[in-house]
Amino acid sequence: MESVYDHHQQDGGGGSVVAAGGITNLYNKILEVHWKFLDAEETMEKINLRRQLEDLIVQYICNMPHSQKFMLLQTVQVLQSSIAKMEDFSAYKASIGFEAISQYANNLFTKPWRKEYKVIKMYSGFYQHEIAANLVGAEALFEQMGYKTLPNKTLVLDGPICPDRVTNVSRDAITATVECQIMKKICAQLTDMKLAVNWSDIYSFRELNTSIATS
Repeated sequence: MESVYDHHQQDGGGGSVVAAGGITNLYNKILEVHWKFLDAEETMEKINLRRQLEDLIVQYICNMPHSQKFMLLQTVQVLQSSIAKMEDFSAYKASIGFEAISQYANNLFTKPWRKEYKVIKMYSGFYQHEIAANLVGAEALFEQMGYKTLPNKTLVLDGPICPDRVTNVSRDAITATVECQIMKKICAQLTDMKLAVNWSDIYSFRELNTSIATS
């Protein structure tokens, strides 16, 4: 399974994670906190771990080339396609969709024996309102977790899960949620300045200005 991270390591391009020890340590810290977040019970500890994880992700994606923010190419494709193809796209709506995907992944990872997590009906109210209404092609991320898309608009996972694949999607979906939050802040700032703005322009701006202050 090719990832954005692997692809750029192989490229040997400038600003890679391999060449930046501090970024490597930050990435490893993200992995550590993410695992703790997944394992934590539904208590204040889990909420605090989620906040810590988001803070670390902000530092990471604001110090990385845009093309290296995400682990999976599919995450980039879903975000780009949603911006390009949805007439009513907004970073707020996209963040809802990615958050729902992360929750699906979290549930599957923590309770893989639950039958209801092995079959997802894409025509169900929750999937339609939380994911399909907010993102284009999101089923690609479910397929990365091991699901197969059936002709009857059902996602089915046969057999045991692959923890790495599921956690990669969970982490990427959280990262995409954080990226959408940054895009929302940029939109609000530009709107306050009475500047005409659209989401394609903001996304393009983020591609060129990853280290922009977000406070």
